[in-house]
This record gives sequence, structure tokens and C-alpha cells, in this order.
Amino acid sequence: MNGWNRPEFKRQAKICMRRYYWTAVLACVIVLLLQFSGTAGTNNGAGSEDEPAARWSYSDGNTVFDADSSEIPFLDEYLDRFMYAQNGKGVFYGIINSGVGMLLIAIILIRLALSLLIINPIRVGLSSFFYRNRTVKTGIGELAFAFNRKDFWPVVKAMLRREISIILWSLLLVVPGIIKAYEYSMVEYILAENPSMSSKEVLDLSRQMTAGHKGDLFVLDLSFFGWFLLGQFTLGLSDIFYTNPYRYATSAEAYAFLKSRIRTEASQDAAF
Repeated sequence: MNGWNRPEFKRQAKICMRRYYWTAVLACVIVLLLQFSGTAGTNNGAGSEDEPAARWSYSDGNTVFDADSSEIPFLDEYLDRFMYAQNGKGVFYGIINSGVGMLLIAIILIRLALSLLIINPIRVGLSSFFYRNRTVKTGIGELAFAFNRKDFWPVVKAMLRREISIILWSLLLVVPGIIKAYEYSMVEYILAENPSMSSKEVLDLSRQMTAGHKGDLFVLDLSFFGWFLLGQFTLGLSDIFYTNPYRYATSAEAYAFLKSRIRTEASQDAAF
């Protein structure tokens, strides 16, 4: 037995949540709204059925293309023109060099900056909030602790390095990316306690902590599937008022266990 006890983690999480329930709900809602703001505005849908999609046209000097047209004649011929028209400049070139293209690039850059400089530090603050509330009542202000001048850039760098690593592994296959995601799942909690630690040390420590427990962490997440399914039927209300705080509190209990285990192993190694 490796000491992993999922039911006990959940039981302890429920006990802790009773002490700071409404603050936990508020903390999760703040992070949810921030994450939503990072994806809002990039929906490619056309809007309501009564509202026509936006239209734009492009001309390569011979033919005018209408992006809202449902019928594009000679499609095969125009596919080549999309990338390569006269002088090697097609529709793609026209989009990038148009106001629409510049706007899209600006939106992508703003979303990236929002994620790196605001959302990620707030996520570390959320992990700190739930972990510290296990033993000491901590207020909503804990969400912003990573914005301390000394701690901010190390947190940003470590979170960025984690995301790049997961993305690169995901490019190989989906499964390696998932494995890496669980391997680095403790990064936010480690940063919550050690915000000035180097990004390499943070990732290495998370790798050590999750060694032999990535499958356990996956099953732990899977155990919330029923709650997330309930959220679909309650239009997300159960997620807001119960599932999200419950899941974060349980994750904090898992981190506490893994932290205790790694310390025990380190002390045993030192004894020899």
C-alpha cells in the first residue's frame, strides 16, 4: 500500500469546506470569470439565427471572394489562390495584412498576456487559498499573493515553463501530454508555498511528488465525473456552489499527502 486514500481526502475536504464555504465559492467564481474572459471574444460563431454573420471581401485583381457566400464557384481553383495568388499573395496574405488580421493578432496577444500575467498567478493564489485554509482561515485576498513584486516573475516563469512542456509533449500524442499534465499537477501548490523557487526546481519537485501517483491523481479527477455531469443538468449551478470548491479542496488534501510522503522518503534516505 502506498498510503493513498482518496475517500479520506474527500472526507477531509468536506470538513474543511464547512469552515470557509462561501469564501471558497467566491474564490472559484473569480477564477472562473477570469478564465472565461480569456476565451470570450474569440467565438467564431455567427451569432443568433436572426443576425447575419459579418461579411468581408477580398480581390486578387481578377476575382472578388465573399467570405459569407454559401456558394464559391470553381472551389478547387480558388483553393490555390487562397495561399498563392498573383505574386504569391493570396487570401491568407490579404487577411494577415488587413485590419481583420491585425485585430485577430492583437486579440491572441492580449489573451496570451492575460493568461500569463493574470490568470496563472491567480490560479497559484487559488491553490494557496485552499491549501492554507486546511489549517488557518484565509481570506479571499490570498488569490493575489503571487502579485508580490518579488514573487511575481518566478511564478510567471514556472507556470509558463510547465505549459510549454505539456504542449510540447501533447504534440507527440495525446497520452504523453496527459501524463505530463499530471506529472506537473502539483506545480501551483509548490509555488503557493515556494513562490521564489526556480522553475526547474518546481517542475523537478512536482515530478518527484507525483512519481507513482499519476494514475491515482487521474482516478481522483475521474471520481468527480458524476458531479460534472450533474453540472450539465443544473446549468453549471452545482459546479459553482459545490463541485468546484469541493474539487479544489480535495486536490489540496492530495497535495498535502504527497508533500508528507516526499518528506518522509527524504528523511529515510538521510538516515541511511
